[in-house]
Amino acid sequence: MHTITINKPEFSLQANLDLFNRRIWVNEYSFNHAPALRFFLLDLAKKQNIEKIIFPVKEKDLTLLQGNDFQLEGVIKGYFQGSDAHFLTTYLLEKRRTSGSLLEEEQMLQKILGQSREYDMILPNRFSIKFATSQHVEKIAELFKTVFKSYPTPVYDSNYLNEAIQKGDLYMTCYDGSTLASVATAEIDWNQSHAELTNCATHPDYRGMGLNTILLKRLEENCQTKGIHCLYSLARASSYGMNLVFHRLGYEFQGSLINNCHIAGDFENMNIWVKPTLDCHKLV
Repeated sequence: MHTITINKPEFSLQANLDLFNRRIWVNEYSFNHAPALRFFLLDLAKKQNIEKIIFPVKEKDLTLLQGNDFQLEGVIKGYFQGSDAHFLTTYLLEKRRTSGSLLEEEQMLQKILGQSREYDMILPNRFSIKFATSQHVEKIAELFKTVFKSYPTPVYDSNYLNEAIQKGDLYMTCYDGSTLASVATAEIDWNQSHAELTNCATHPDYRGMGLNTILLKRLEENCQTKGIHCLYSLARASSYGMNLVFHRLGYEFQGSLINNCHIAGDFENMNIWVKPTLDCHKLV
């Protein structure tokens, strides 16, 4: 994956060209001519053998940028320094557009949404929670290798993890003595004042103990003390446990990104979960 930056009279653009996941993800944009921006993205995708474009846009730009090429798959409130992001997507491969598991996942989601948000969050005394530093990255990489057959970002690489920590992402870990039991991350975009809660992994020996719920709650609290009021997550639509965790933590379901990334051996749908906060729109 690498970042591309384009500055033209018609538009400017910063996006991730992600060959592993065969997608383009737009991070920042401005435009004087919306059709030129859309055409550039579609042309770039064709040239790079990209299958999907993900384009979060501000509400005021939605009609102009959607055109006939893009469809709306979800919304994240407060994503752009407090203003909402509408996630436009388009597919250049028909197979990438459709998902045979979508109906089953929607039925599972409805069961989750019907459940109580009440839960117990008690950490056994023998466990300790700490922020990860450079000295922890080897164990974190090994945990990801154990849990996931494939992953959309290079979390198996300790150098990647170390760079993420150095640039300000928060990796929260839970240890049973010297054994790493669970990890979760807040990937922070300081320019836009939002954070994605992601990279949740628990060793098979420690599942069912609610460790990810505890780590995510700690990350939430820490982000909010740093002035990050837009919190969201993209949870595997096939994962009953992770979707239930975000429901119980008070997040709201805001759409599904179809065949969004390659994880656990195949492309999977990802559910958008957004934490509603009273401060979310104060930066507008």
